[in-house]
Amino acid sequence: MMKGLRFVLIAVLLVGGVLLLGSLANAQSGSPYSQWTHGPSTNPNFFPIGVWSQSSGNAQEFEKIGVNMFIGFDGNLDQASLSKFAKLKMPVIPTQNSVGLRSPQRPWIWGWGQMDEPDNAQPNGSGGYGPCIPPSTIVANYKAIKANDTASPVFLNFGRGASITSYEGRGSCTSDTAYYAQAIAGGDIISFDIYPVAEYNGQLQLVPNGIDNLKTWSNGTKIIWNFIETTPFNGGAIPTPAQIRAEVWMSLIHGSQGIMYFVHQFSPTFREDGIFNYPTSVQAVTAIDAQIASLAPILNSPTITNGVHVSSSSSSVPVDIIEKRLNGATYVFAVARANNSTVGTFTVPGNPTATITVLGESRQIAMTSGQFQDNFGGYEVHLYQFSAGTSSAPSPPTNLAAIVR
Repeated sequence: MMKGLRFVLIAVLLVGGVLLLGSLANAQSGSPYSQWTHGPSTNPNFFPIGVWSQSSGNAQEFEKIGVNMFIGFDGNLDQASLSKFAKLKMPVIPTQNSVGLRSPQRPWIWGWGQMDEPDNAQPNGSGGYGPCIPPSTIVANYKAIKANDTASPVFLNFGRGASITSYEGRGSCTSDTAYYAQAIAGGDIISFDIYPVAEYNGQLQLVPNGIDNLKTWSNGTKIIWNFIETTPFNGGAIPTPAQIRAEVWMSLIHGSQGIMYFVHQFSPTFREDGIFNYPTSVQAVTAIDAQIASLAPILNSPTITNGVHVSSSSSSVPVDIIEKRLNGATYVFAVARANNSTVGTFTVPGNPTATITVLGESRQIAMTSGQFQDNFGGYEVHLYQFSAGTSSAPSPPTNLAAIVR
């Protein structure tokens, strides 16, 4: 009898395992990273949250604030550092070298990085600057990387010219936007960086502007990530928690599929993990990352393009939204795209009635006949969740990030 029971239990486990694997496979099949065997996780509960060019010794402190991958590496990747990344289960995207290609810890390399900001004027070795790196060179580098390894994506990051097309730091390449459409062929994951608090008097809308441009120049065929500032890296203004949050959610609402943080400080003293000089930034990033992780299955789900519509009471303050649906619930993530107040009026197709939960704010809003309103301060973010046709919204999904690795 025990033998028969054991057989039944084994059979149940096997069937359950097959069903679970099938479910995970179905959930992961839509991941943009499924085309690579050594790329970012395809688990729907994983959303890329990275940090730029850090030593492996900093992995634990960044993991504690929600970072789940390192982009770039401080120096030439060696076996000791890669072993440390692997031990701490921190994936990395370094410059390709023989160590990374041949190491037993190769699975912890989730991509290869191109030269940073090739669109800018490049130092000429004599104290001056020459032109940007030609797109043909970038594409040739890409092909050389791929010749060594097709199992991983290539990461390509541009500078602020992706947002401010007249940026003079590109030298003779200034205002050449055709450059990007050509150079984008040199990467699988395309990114850019701009730091509006530190360098542009808090014009946070410069962040989504760059994402929109990259999506246009790539015809929507590339994975788009972007960088977010966290420190006064040259001794300027410290980004406030609200500004960091606004930059992150503007990015996500405009379609960024990965958030990368720039955390260095250069002045008055250098510190590569400079964010830890600023407790308010650490607290803000920790809270933002926890919320992104909890919403990862939603952020990774398809975007609804013909659903909820929003209008702003102020023509000078657009309200940007992205709509997602998962497990019977609708999510609308919204942000004011200017530093002034407005009222957003949201219209939901089908004229439903529902009680809307504003995530992270401990409040609800009534939706009647398919409409609801909310107030927005300058660059303010609101995240809405509801089930159309019901009087209450379900709870947000449980964060299952622990199973990603």
